[in-house]
Amino acid sequence: MSMEITNNYSNYAANYTDAVKKPDGRAATEVKTSKSTNSKDKVQAYYEKLCKKFPNITFNTSSGLMSGNENKVVLNLSSQCLEKMANDPDFAKKVEFNLTGVVQGQNNMFAQAKADNAVIHGVTAVMDADGNVSVTCGGMTRTSGLKQSTSILNTKKRQKERLEKKREERKNLEEKAAKRRAERKEQMEKLAEGTYKVSATGTDVKSVTQNIVEAVSGTSSPTGGSFDIKA
Repeated sequence: MSMEITNNYSNYAANYTDAVKKPDGRAATEVKTSKSTNSKDKVQAYYEKLCKKFPNITFNTSSGLMSGNENKVVLNLSSQCLEKMANDPDFAKKVEFNLTGVVQGQNNMFAQAKADNAVIHGVTAVMDADGNVSVTCGGMTRTSGLKQSTSILNTKKRQKERLEKKREERKNLEEKAAKRRAERKEQMEKLAEGTYKVSATGTDVKSVTQNIVEAVSGTSSPTGGSFDIKA
């Protein structure tokens, strides 16, 4: 009885050893699939966590590259880098620290371009498997000072309108002054057209002159003097 139990245990142990050393194909496939699924879920979970932690960055993990602009920061993240971050906390911590300066860095780049009278047409940022970032500009156009802010343009417009208003006021004043001069000239010309005839008599030159002055000034009519006015 004792021998039978020993033999049965030995057979079981041998069978167990064979099963461990030589698993059938189906069992190996199931184990491999399970590990692959768990790894994929872990990377996806970390990716979602990363997006929530950096809401101002659009992470692109597809094969095609995406470009960002002045109002949108896009980082083309290597799938190898993402997987490494999901499985290596120290590596993830290092990369995440660098990500904290991505948004401000891009904003500074566009601000500097504006200060230099230039326009950047798209930015492509790529993070490789080791967490290194490279940035490429899609193109840049120099404005040579022609592109100005709306506030500056509005200020210049108001200044131009004020200048035109002053010119119009000065023109009106000059026209009024010219009109007054013309009216005064016309009056003088009408006065000049009038003819005055004065005659006077007297016993000597002095008395004749006195009679003429009195006649012109309209004072008392002299004896022996007369005058008439023809206009």
